[in-house]
Amino acid sequence: MNQVFTFAISKRQPKEQTMKKLLLALMVLAFAATASMAATGVQILWTTQWGAYTHDSEDVTGYDDYLLDSYSLTWQLIYSADDTADPISLGNSAGGWVSGDDEVWATRTLAQSVGGANVLASDGTEWSNYLGYVGGDANYYDVAWTTAGYVYQRAYEGAPQAGSWYFETTPEALVINPVTQQSLYIDSPTSGFQPNQQIIPEPATMGLLGLGALVMAIRRRRS
Repeated sequence: MNQVFTFAISKRQPKEQTMKKLLLALMVLAFAATASMAATGVQILWTTQWGAYTHDSEDVTGYDDYLLDSYSLTWQLIYSADDTADPISLGNSAGGWVSGDDEVWATRTLAQSVGGANVLASDGTEWSNYLGYVGGDANYYDVAWTTAGYVYQRAYEGAPQAGSWYFETTPEALVINPVTQQSLYIDSPTSGFQPNQQIIPEPATMGLLGLGALVMAIRRRRS
């Protein structure tokens, strides 16, 4: 009787050990998959460090002419496959006014400040009238992004249109593996930024503007 009982136990043990090994293997695979997902992607702190001032501010290190006191702002985080910030395309308003291989990853729109009050951006972050960070999550996350490339910021003073002033940073290589917080400030290490470029209309837009000016001139002569 004892011999039969011992035999039954010995037959059962290999099955239990096999199940344990299988469960352990599945747990290891699940852990590896989770670790792999967490190890790739991007996490970017896109912000200013020293504020922002209007394009005609006399001194960007001063304490007046804050950008949001006079203008609204469209602020973009843009991906580029190559090390180039491609020209602005006003004809691609639905795609964020970018051209070439550039792709708008995230956008913040801020209204003009009223009486120097703080402003909430479209992504829920809060900023002072000179674009000093106040609150909310200033990071952009995309843990699924695993393709190497570059990223830069572009800030439009007012609405993007022909003649609008804007500022853009130099493209910076993405930190994607392992994913870490990548600081991408929009200004210099010592002072704030001010828009320093103007949007030049594309040839087709220039043609339309010229035609419109001609029509207006003819109407004035007739009147």
